[in-house]
Amino acid sequence: MVDAANAERNAWRVALLYALVHVFGWSVPAWPNDVWFFNPLAWQLLVVLGAWWVIEGKTFWPWVTSRTALAIAILYLVFGLTIALSWSIGPVVSQMLAELVYPPDKSNLAPLRLLHFVALAILVAWVVPRDWRWLTTPVMRGAIRCGENSLAIYCIGVLLALAGHIVLIDISDGLAMQITLSLAGILVMIAAATFLNSIRIKPAATTVGGKTMIS
Repeated sequence: MVDAANAERNAWRVALLYALVHVFGWSVPAWPNDVWFFNPLAWQLLVVLGAWWVIEGKTFWPWVTSRTALAIAILYLVFGLTIALSWSIGPVVSQMLAELVYPPDKSNLAPLRLLHFVALAILVAWVVPRDWRWLTTPVMRGAIRCGENSLAIYCIGVLLALAGHIVLIDISDGLAMQITLSLAGILVMIAAATFLNSIRIKPAATTVGGKTMIS
């Protein structure tokens, strides 16, 4: 059984590991050139935050849907857009500031990228109703199923990325092949998530001593 206190402790542990990755540059060996496009030691923080949200979402919801959170999220997204424009098309802000914060590190999920993800999540929580009819379309259902099995899909994605890299090296790295591999990978992940949902026993949530327990 997983209770909210354990979920919170695990989230803080992974957050600490995330910080250490950025302080000491920690990673794990990678093939073929020891470079990770998505360092799992850092990117797993998103998975853990998602799990924490599933367990403790009701606690965060009032803050996420507050006008203060929305204002901060919009300001941060505008700031990010301004920096990106300064980097790509011209000096919107000082070049020193643009070079200091952009481009943020993708491999280790730079804090600026993490904050950007949180800001987008807050914005989506505001603009997308829970009963939005498009959430029932096949495409969105596939995305939701992948989100419900985020850790397993992340692991499958790592293997698919390796397989795709081998195909691009040994067969072809043309645009058509890249598009084909991307679409095939998405379909495989949706199929895997659908299969996992079909065999999974739904967890039962109970309240024991004021704590939410998932068994």
